[in-house]
Amino acid sequence: MTQQPLIPHQTEPRRAWIWTRLKDAHGAVDDTAWTYHRDSKQHVGKCHCGQPLMPGVPYQVGPRNEYPATCSAGHELVAHGPRPAKKKTN
Repeated sequence: MTQQPLIPHQTEPRRAWIWTRLKDAHGAVDDTAWTYHRDSKQHVGKCHCGQPLMPGVPYQVGPRNEYPATCSAGHELVAHGPRPAKKKTN
């Protein structure tokens, strides 16, 4: 007779991600690639539930653009655009 484990085996939770081919070298979303995928109704990544992420219309928050994506289950994810250059002081 074997005893059941006290803590059940837990799998690592899935992550949601935006594909790296839509990002530049600094990790910011490329606007032309995002617009192309949005206009051609192609998905831009995977949700944590396993569904594909569909791109939305970008909007501006402060000095940066934000790129929303949603899956068919209603989960939302926001990717960030490039950061503005820092102001240099002399």
